[in-house]
Amino acid sequence: MRAQRNTKAVGYVRVSSEQQASEGVSLDAQKHKLRDYCRAMDIDLVDIIADEGYSASTLKRPGLQVALSMLKRGQAHSLIVVKLDRLTRCVKDLGTLCEQFFSDDKPYTLLSLSDAIDTRSASGKLVLNVLTSVAQWERGAIADRTREAMAHLKRQGVRLGGAPYGWRYAPERDAQGRRPLVKHPEEQQAIKRICALHGRKVPAQEIAQRLDEEKRPARGKRWHKRSVYQILERAGYSVRSRRKEAARVKPTRQELKRDKQAAAQRAKQLRAQRLSLREIAARLLGEGLLPPRGAQWYAATVMDLLPRPASPHLTA
Repeated sequence: MRAQRNTKAVGYVRVSSEQQASEGVSLDAQKHKLRDYCRAMDIDLVDIIADEGYSASTLKRPGLQVALSMLKRGQAHSLIVVKLDRLTRCVKDLGTLCEQFFSDDKPYTLLSLSDAIDTRSASGKLVLNVLTSVAQWERGAIADRTREAMAHLKRQGVRLGGAPYGWRYAPERDAQGRRPLVKHPEEQQAIKRICALHGRKVPAQEIAQRLDEEKRPARGKRWHKRSVYQILERAGYSVRSRRKEAARVKPTRQELKRDKQAAAQRAKQLRAQRLSLREIAARLLGEGLLPPRGAQWYAATVMDLLPRPASPHLTA
């Protein structure tokens, strides 16, 4: 079956060694095959882009990026190669190319002569979809193997992730090939300073400010009270952030009650401070004064608490 007429294609050729690039034999052979194929199939070969001396281990090749950009700019509709390994040898990279350029919802097509891949036809799409599925399966399999390996290391007691504050991973590996944790002198001094200030009842926010003033090394641009709490907890202190502490203490410190007279007196005081009805509602609930019915104050129920102004039409 002959290809569609007026199909514009950009050819891509590649050799991996500098010797091949300098001699040019392999490049010339690839170009010759592409030209012959396009001439026989009535394909308009607008250009042939070459990567000379580049490995297929990455998609970040100058020639390939030029060829792909020609597709994006509409200068060509198809990318044509002599063999798929000239484009990539990695199924993961093939999956990336298919997702970004050669899937069903993309306007571009891929032609590979030796592999009989022509995504303009149903059979060519089938072959490429099979290869893409293999690439996706490999990515999933790699992820599964990584999770299993991480779980195995955790069961062995191997520390994963970044080193905690005060510690660094040693540059040298031990007999098992692992990098042990070693103390970081400056950060260890900062930990001692934090513990000393905490022992003097200095609030966490103030500790963070002092550490910044003293230019103690921080994991980030500046110190935060959350970092102070984390370090104190690792040092064995039982501390919580202010939000957690407030959430824990609030139900025991504040007694909720339904006292309409007390609510009316408090609403009158707040109204005298020029608070709106909504603001008064929030303050009453925050102070533990519940409405006679329900669990929420509204503007209308607050209005009922306030004395009504005397009508100017009434006379004694």
